[in-house]
Amino acid sequence: MIRLVFLLCFLTVLSSSFAQSVVIAEDLREEPERAFGMNRKHYTHTWVGLHFLVGPPETEGAEVLYGRSRALEFGYRYKRRFSDVFSAGSELSVRRSAFHIRQHSGKEVPDTIIHDKEKLVFLQAGAAIYQRVNFGQRGDYIGRFVDIGAYGAWNFHVRQVTHDLLDNGERLRSRRTRMDYPAAFEYGFMARLGFNNFVLKGNYRISDLFSGSADLPELPRWSAGLEFGMHPY
Repeated sequence: MIRLVFLLCFLTVLSSSFAQSVVIAEDLREEPERAFGMNRKHYTHTWVGLHFLVGPPETEGAEVLYGRSRALEFGYRYKRRFSDVFSAGSELSVRRSAFHIRQHSGKEVPDTIIHDKEKLVFLQAGAAIYQRVNFGQRGDYIGRFVDIGAYGAWNFHVRQVTHDLLDNGERLRSRRTRMDYPAAFEYGFMARLGFNNFVLKGNYRISDLFSGSADLPELPRWSAGLEFGMHPY
C-alpha cells in the first residue's frame, strides 16, 4: 500500500515537470480592414465651394461682370476606393449662381433694357459622378488626387433682379420670376485637383442656360474656383 501511494506521488510530480505553461500568446490572424475611412473602401463627407465665371461669352451682348459673377455651392460626396491609386464616386449638391450682366448699349441678355445694375440668379439642385486618381504618399487621409467627372443640375428657381435710379432720386429694385427664357436643366464636365481639404476646380457647361426659343446669346461656359472638404486633415 505504501509503495502504491509512493508510485502515484512520483508519477504526479513527473507529469507536472513536463507540463508547459503559456506565458505569452500571440494571435497571428490578421484583423479585418476597416471598411469606412478617408482612405478606406467607403467614405463620405460634405464640402463647400466658391466658383467664378471665366472665359468669354458667346457675343458682346452677353458680357458679364467678372469677379462679381460667381457661384456658391454646398454638397455631399461619396467615394469608393478600388485600389491605392483608383477611386470613383458620386455627389449631390445645391448651388446658387449669380450672373451680373454688364450694362452697355449692345446688351442682349436677358433683354436690351439698360439698368443701373442687373443680375440673373439660378438656384440649382445637382448631381455628379467622377473618377479619381490618387498620387503621392498614401495613408489614412484624403491626400492628393485628380478627379475627372460629369455633372447635371436642375434649375428649380431663376430670378432676374434689377436696380434703377429714378428721376426723383429714389432707387427702384425689381425682382422677376417665372420667366420663359431659362433652360430647365444644365450639364457639363468638371475637373478637380485636390490637396487634402483644399481643391482647385474647373467646370465647363455644355448645355445652354437659355431655351432655344429665347434666341439669346450664351453667357461664359467656363468657371473656376476653390472647394473645401469638410473632413479631418
